[in-house]
Amino acid sequence: MSTLSASVISRPAQVSDSRTEQTPSTIAANDPRLIQLMKSLYQADQQVKYLHLQAEVDSLLQQLQILKQQRLTTVAPDAEHQVQ
Repeated sequence: MSTLSASVISRPAQVSDSRTEQTPSTIAANDPRLIQLMKSLYQADQQVKYLHLQAEVDSLLQQLQILKQQRLTTVAPDAEHQVQ
């Protein structure tokens, strides 16, 4: 019976020692759920930035195509008159 009480007494001491050794950063680094959450938040932020950049690129491309079309329509009538 004395070994049972000795093991019961020693176990809480070991558990409390392991808890005091871990810092919040150690716990965060070892928690896969927290790591996944941090990654998903980072990825969401990056996706928002990407979508804004993609929209800006699309807008600039559309403006460029409009300018190109305008130049072609202004140059084309002049070229017809020179050829004829």
